[in-house]
Amino acid sequence: MRTEHLYYFKCLAEVLNYTQASKLLYIGQPTLSAAIKNLEKEVGATLFVRSKGSRVDLTEAGTCFYDQVTLSLSTLEKGCSIAQELDGSVQKTIRLGTLFAMQGKAWSTAVAKFRKECPVDFSLETQYAYTPDMLRKLRAGALDVAFCSRMPGDHDMEHVYCWSLPLVLAVHKTHPLANKKEISLNELKGISIFTYNKQSSVSSKLEELVDGYDLDLKRNYLDDLCMSSFVASDPDSVALFCYSFLCDVYDELVCIPIVEAPRDFHLMYMTYVKDRRRLKVVQEFIDFMSEYLTTDEYKKMHEEQHSFWMRKA
Repeated sequence: MRTEHLYYFKCLAEVLNYTQASKLLYIGQPTLSAAIKNLEKEVGATLFVRSKGSRVDLTEAGTCFYDQVTLSLSTLEKGCSIAQELDGSVQKTIRLGTLFAMQGKAWSTAVAKFRKECPVDFSLETQYAYTPDMLRKLRAGALDVAFCSRMPGDHDMEHVYCWSLPLVLAVHKTHPLANKKEISLNELKGISIFTYNKQSSVSSKLEELVDGYDLDLKRNYLDDLCMSSFVASDPDSVALFCYSFLCDVYDELVCIPIVEAPRDFHLMYMTYVKDRRRLKVVQEFIDFMSEYLTTDEYKKMHEEQHSFWMRKA
């Protein structure tokens, strides 16, 4: 099985179009078609079915094969990088995934400290995504470390606690509830409330909290920034989500603490795959952050952020 054929397959599986894949790979479409047919023969399964024109769809076998090929190619590339690193000929890169909500002073200070103290030159590649996407990319080897929440079934990951967010009721500044300093879930009966959908990493804990309160929740959203924008633009809208510094971009928004929710309602972690060989600089980053996240300096910044929000609320 030729390695380049696996790359051809991966590209076609991602764009699902022979013409586009051929252009991206800088090869002719007949060459790509022959490579895929040969690969299917070697695998012993049909990986694609034809759609309209040059479009294709993955079969169930193709989808499963894609996941394994992605992981295998990532492992191969990582092996090459490690070998080159040991030989001293590689550009050292740390691939970080993070939630937008993590981009506060404490997180940025921690990363900046590592940059300053790391004895070797390295580049930092940052990707922004939701927790489910980051966990998938970690497993596929597309990310080295992610700053995200926990999800069911993530026991193949190591988790180092780093941050928390409070749960709030968000209303427009002209809303009748806007002057309240805190609010109970009992006061929200009969109000239509936007909140997270069931794919969100917040969903399970939110379900536990609101169980028995008979609330009218519209579970249509994946992030707080989207809900913030709707509430800020509509005086009648109300949302239940986790507060972060991103909410501060809307002057019309008022965030009210929920009485029944702990201040550290939603926890976030530095996350990476267990028992995986990594670049030395990536392991140094993990070791540094694991230690720094427990320091009084970092804890103080975290507490200051919470205190600022409580004064603001």
